[in-house]
Amino acid sequence: MADLDETPEQKALREEKEHHRMLTLMGGYTAFVAALFIAAIAMNGSYARAWIAASLLAVALPSLTAYIVLDFTVRVKQGRKKSAARGLAAFLGFLPSLAGIVILIWYSSVVAAALFILLTAYWLLRIDRIVYLNPSGGSDM
Repeated sequence: MADLDETPEQKALREEKEHHRMLTLMGGYTAFVAALFIAAIAMNGSYARAWIAASLLAVALPSLTAYIVLDFTVRVKQGRKKSAARGLAAFLGFLPSLAGIVILIWYSSVVAAALFILLTAYWLLRIDRIVYLNPSGGSDM
C-alpha cells in the first residue's frame, strides 16, 4: 500500500516497479503460450485435438501482446490504473490460452485437466478477493 506522504518521485518509482513486475509476468506468460503453440503444432499428427489447442493459443497471442503494450500506455504514459481496452485484451488473451492449455493437459490426463481448471478458478477468486476486495492491504491468507 502506498504511503499517503510519498513524494512524486517516490510514487513514480513505485509505479515503475509495479509496471516492471507486470511486464515480466505477462512477458513470461506470453512466451510460455508461444512455446505451447509451437508444441501443439508439432503434436498435430499424434493428437487429434491439437489443432483446437493450437487455434486457441494462436488467437490468444495477439491479445496477450496487446495487453503488454496497453499496460505500458495506460499505466505509465497515462497514469491510470484501469482501462476497458486493457481488460478486454486480458480477457481475450487469458481465456483462449487457458482453454488451449486445458486441451493439451487433457491429452495426458483428464484428472489433471480437471484439477487444473478447479485450481485456476480457485486461485483467481482468491487473488480477486485479496487484491480487489481488500485494498487496505490486510490479508486473511
